[in-house]
Amino acid sequence: MPAGAARRGRRRNPRTRHRRGTARPRALDRGPGGGELSAPPETFIRKTIRPLAAYGPPRDPAAVPLHLNESPSDVPEDLKRALVERLFRSDWSKYPITDGARLSRSLAAVAGVDPAGTMVGNGSNELLQLLLFATVEPGDRVVVAAPSFALYALQAKALGATVVEVRLRQPDGAFRFPVDEIARAATGAKLVLLGSPNNPTGTTLTAAEADRLAGSCESLVGIDEAYRDFCGQDFTPLLARHPRLVLFRTFSKALAAASLRCGSLFAAPSLCAELRKVQLPYNLSAPACLIAGELLAHPELVAERARLVAAERERVAAALQDRGCTPHSSGANFILFEQDARPARELHVALFRRGVLIRDVSSAPDLGKALRVSIGAPAANDAFLAALEAEL
Repeated sequence: MPAGAARRGRRRNPRTRHRRGTARPRALDRGPGGGELSAPPETFIRKTIRPLAAYGPPRDPAAVPLHLNESPSDVPEDLKRALVERLFRSDWSKYPITDGARLSRSLAAVAGVDPAGTMVGNGSNELLQLLLFATVEPGDRVVVAAPSFALYALQAKALGATVVEVRLRQPDGAFRFPVDEIARAATGAKLVLLGSPNNPTGTTLTAAEADRLAGSCESLVGIDEAYRDFCGQDFTPLLARHPRLVLFRTFSKALAAASLRCGSLFAAPSLCAELRKVQLPYNLSAPACLIAGELLAHPELVAERARLVAAERERVAAALQDRGCTPHSSGANFILFEQDARPARELHVALFRRGVLIRDVSSAPDLGKALRVSIGAPAANDAFLAALEAEL
């Protein structure tokens, strides 16, 4: 058979056929290893992260913002001016090689703990994430309270952990830490993460309960003490007896420096030595370290804010009761309250329309009727109470 006839008789692969005037298929649909070259970038994200919703507080502007549990007062102007002058004289071209260590020593001295067991970070959330990153492996169990600060479970799930929730709401409707139940849930777990005072309920552990919990859990026990100044809580004496206890603190609340993004961690020196292996270098800026160190030298400002919050918290709680609401006991600078007059989400929107922004927490476990209001300056609290009365 002639060669031309043989060529004409060959069967062509329809997938490789190309007609003149049409675009040729791309020569490289797959990489050398067989992977798709057209895969969207987000498909490379961890499978444990893709299903999660990002944490983020509401950012709507409001004349009376009482939704982020910020300090009711700012740092005094004269102190700010002195700090700005010191920043002006400092050399901004150099890395903060020793600044974080210097701040850690100051924090340790104030708290009465070992400097080797003290770490600083870009907010206590960074240190929380660091502890999880360094300890949790896929499949590990992490125990949290429910409801609690959403970031605890979010960060644990991102690392592939199984999150075990222990409910705080008791049959009488109040919120309390069931210490024995938490300890049982911690059997075989890697980590217990709690907030005391707890956000968003305001529930606190007593020193005796924290001592019993730290002594009865097989796991690491992390307690977030972000709001401790508003109830006089101090668990640092427990560190010497419980080497698996980890405490987190922040400059964002009673120290009135939320914009600074500075936090601290107290733990066993041996644990901190391991955490430092994976902590990013220069994680806290020189200005942040300088300002934080100066704020530590003014405990009278913290005490003054704590007194103001305690007095206003009591006044607002009584006013909520007068308006038919149920405020829950709180050791923090906020109050969780419930009411039956209107759906929580609807009331939240109505208050916002009146210029008052509080936090809608009604989607959290056991909080279907609940809202959370920060304790602000007296004028801000009055504005909230007036708006609430108008809407109920």
